[in-house]
Amino acid sequence: MSDMIDMFRDMKDMRKLERERFGVKCPVCIERLPKAQPKVLLHGQVCRAHKPHYRDPRPPITADEFNAAMAGTGWTQEQKR
Repeated sequence: MSDMIDMFRDMKDMRKLERERFGVKCPVCIERLPKAQPKVLLHGQVCRAHKPHYRDPRPPITADEFNAAMAGTGWTQEQKR
């Protein structure tokens, strides 16, 4: 049971690190809700905080970009063949 808890904590830590390294603040949130904290979006993610929804236009990151940004953290992605 504790293995499952540890895996969940690790996954949560990885998501936090990804948001810090790859995330950008939603420009629509900044414009429409200037006093609120803007949502942090990853590549291609949809911000549903307002209508119409905003999608981050950046293309998905490659495994090479991910590995370069996450170097030293122990997190890696495998290359697609």
